[in-house]
Amino acid sequence: MSKEDLIAVHSDIDRSLDQDKTIYVPYMSDHGHALVGAFRNQGLTAKTLPKPGSDCLDYGRRYSEGGECLPFVVTTGQLIKLIQEKPDFEPEKSAFFMPTSSGPCRFGQYHTAQKLILEDLGQSVEIISLEAYNSYTSENLGLDFRNLAWQGIVAVDFLQKLLWRTRPYEKEPGQSDAAYKESLSEIKDGMAAAGTGGLIDALKGVGEKFDSIETGPRNRPLIGVVGEIYVRANSLCNSNLVRMIEELGGEVRVGPMAEWFYYTNRKKKQDGFRNRDFLKFLKGWAKDLVQHYGENRVKSKFTDYLDELDLDEPSVGELAENSHPYIPEDYRGEPVLEIGKAIDYARQGADGVITVTPFSCMPGAMIISVSDLVKKDHDNIPWLNLTFDAQRSTNIKTRLEPFIFQAKKYREKSSK
Repeated sequence: MSKEDLIAVHSDIDRSLDQDKTIYVPYMSDHGHALVGAFRNQGLTAKTLPKPGSDCLDYGRRYSEGGECLPFVVTTGQLIKLIQEKPDFEPEKSAFFMPTSSGPCRFGQYHTAQKLILEDLGQSVEIISLEAYNSYTSENLGLDFRNLAWQGIVAVDFLQKLLWRTRPYEKEPGQSDAAYKESLSEIKDGMAAAGTGGLIDALKGVGEKFDSIETGPRNRPLIGVVGEIYVRANSLCNSNLVRMIEELGGEVRVGPMAEWFYYTNRKKKQDGFRNRDFLKFLKGWAKDLVQHYGENRVKSKFTDYLDELDLDEPSVGELAENSHPYIPEDYRGEPVLEIGKAIDYARQGADGVITVTPFSCMPGAMIISVSDLVKKDHDNIPWLNLTFDAQRSTNIKTRLEPFIFQAKKYREKSSK
């Protein structure tokens, strides 16, 4: 993305951050609730769009050319569904949140293409496009917003780990989901009402809710899920993969959202050092410091309820080092993180690895291309590459069944 493009993006932000407008956040994952809480804390009106369903796929396909990747189809479908089906929708009093990024991925073009689609529909709706390289913030939002949104995202990462380690073993089905849903709502409301203090207060009873759920023996194979961030996080895009694995007898961990934010800081520091732009380097270093402080503050509320592997994620430097023999860090983007995290799962005792990517995804193709090498170098850990497109998949369960069987056998072998 050029400097001129970034200026245009931020001019959109300046116009859109208006307290008279409602900011609609398309649903990617439950981390969007934390973002909404941070927006509301700034005095803005923000709403998370509902989890997308098949109708969003239909809308997205109708207004796409056919070659776009799945996340674009789904997010576009959510925006169009809101416009078409909300009787009192007012374009001039609305704004859509659509982050962006540079690098070898079409994600950087989503907001531009969606603007064109909205123009064709005669809808003059502003799109707020915060940039990954700038930590998804702007001068108008300021440090308070960024720090609050960051801590909220970290909180949801830890909350999801509580859910994933508890739900497969619960004696009474539905208890974990109920505790999770209640906690997620409390996180959003606490953030909106009282910022970071409200968030920390909301987290105080979360662990106890899950700890009170009666569970059985922990004897399932552990499956690490990595891959393109949107698809691995969005249940519609991945055919509800986590639940499907649990139904087949596995326990799941999905790569955390926080690692991407640390990665953008790392690239900023590296670019600053290489270009002798020491102010940029210092800004990246300072962001890292602040984010680690915020993460540790949130983590302290989970230390009694999660084990060490769930509490202490590897640094992005470690992930880049893991990935280097297969995808060097000079390749900017998700593949470095995802291969690095897959290797971390293998080394930390996972019994299988699944990669998820959208069909025709360029970074995804890079991940798949080296997966056999990674598998062979790490004790032939069971490994499954899954690709998703805008068509409803019918063979995912068929492919998962033998994979989970292999993971169980791998677990038995490793425990001897």
